[in-house]
Amino acid sequence: MARISTFERDLKLATAGMAPENIAKELAAFARQELAAVIQSGEGSERYDRYVNGNLGAAEETVVPPGPILYVFHWWREIVEFALQTAVERSPEKSGRYKRAWFIMTPGGVVKSFDEIPINSTVILTNNQPYSRKIDVGHMLMSVPPGVVEDVRKAVMARFGNFVTAKRTMITLPGGYILKGHFRRGYRPFARTKLRKDTMAGAQMTYPALVLTMKVS
Repeated sequence: MARISTFERDLKLATAGMAPENIAKELAAFARQELAAVIQSGEGSERYDRYVNGNLGAAEETVVPPGPILYVFHWWREIVEFALQTAVERSPEKSGRYKRAWFIMTPGGVVKSFDEIPINSTVILTNNQPYSRKIDVGHMLMSVPPGVVEDVRKAVMARFGNFVTAKRTMITLPGGYILKGHFRRGYRPFARTKLRKDTMAGAQMTYPALVLTMKVS
């Protein structure tokens, strides 16, 4: 935020003593310079909308001082692609079905085009394999440790925590697996010794999921 708070001061210094007809040109150049700097530093995304005096897509050079020139960054694609890739890399290898079953959805359904996700959406990463919960909680002995979704959450927060919040939860899915009520004790110490109420026959399975929301001020 320091870069944003000092922008106006820096602009005044950059245009001090300048002829009025040249201020617009300098303002445009200064905006481009700042844009390149924040993208290079990782504070800004390479995907953004540009508003010049409130006009979407207008070139910086058309600015009427004092502007503003505003860049609205789009982070969802970077965040979602990173989360998906992390989930795939963290998944067991055996058949590959679990690796291939990760997908992104919003409350409106499955999302294919990440660039079209509105900034204020709730975005969900989950896996619809019927054994995904067993893998995630460690009920099955696998080639990877349990806690897949939690590890993805930590990775997302470490990289994008300035822009997004991430929470692991359990969700139901439309057409999701209906539990058969067969009990098999897990291999881990202190594994439960009987079915819980939500795992009885006829209950709809809940799936581990990562819920993402953008920090919008």
